[in-house]
Amino acid sequence: MRWHHEVSVEDLGSGEWFVAGSPAAGSSASLTGTGVGSIDSIRAIDPAFNADAFAAWAGSVYQRAIAAWRDKSPELLRPVMAQEVWDRYAQYLLTASTVALARKLMSAAEATTTLARASADAHSQSVTVLFAVTITAAQASLIDEQARHWQERWLFQRPAGSRTHVSGSVAVCPVCGAPADPAESGRCPYCHSDITTRTAGWLVTQVATTMHGASRFGGRQDMAAPGIATPLQPPRREEP
Repeated sequence: MRWHHEVSVEDLGSGEWFVAGSPAAGSSASLTGTGVGSIDSIRAIDPAFNADAFAAWAGSVYQRAIAAWRDKSPELLRPVMAQEVWDRYAQYLLTASTVALARKLMSAAEATTTLARASADAHSQSVTVLFAVTITAAQASLIDEQARHWQERWLFQRPAGSRTHVSGSVAVCPVCGAPADPAESGRCPYCHSDITTRTAGWLVTQVATTMHGASRFGGRQDMAAPGIATPLQPPRREEP
């Protein structure tokens, strides 16, 4: 995985950016700001933090997004997204997925993962991840060339005092703390607890994308997918 320091939105190419969510309260990190910091600022707090392991895990999170489009199930992303981001993402996914072609194309997306920035302050540890996304399905020829490629920036954050498992693995069992393979799902091989969450404290608090049609995702709730009168509302879990 590549590691680039201080990549700004302007560095990421042309196209209009749509942003959903906001950084954790009190955090100085932002997808749209210049910011300062590096991976060393996190390692000073958490010596076990490993950039390559984190990049692999972040890539697995984006794979969840692709699976969510394939299965039309935004619930797959709820454990790894802050509520504000999940609400927006789930709403857009459910709306756009009513168009069969959109769902098919999105479920065939492939992303290259790059860690763009890292920082730590008194409130949060933050890592910005860049995803360069390409539609690979045969049906991609049916859409405009520019719509087949886009970029996304996801801001991952966790509380300032968080620590990585001593193994350097980001994906760990939330019960016994044993490392878990990000490519696997289901139960911990050690204590048999559910490990589908596996966030290690990290949550996506802000997302920026140049994806075609993302105005519906980035805050323009008056817009909807073709043929849909109003955006659909994501399902919510009932409170106990």
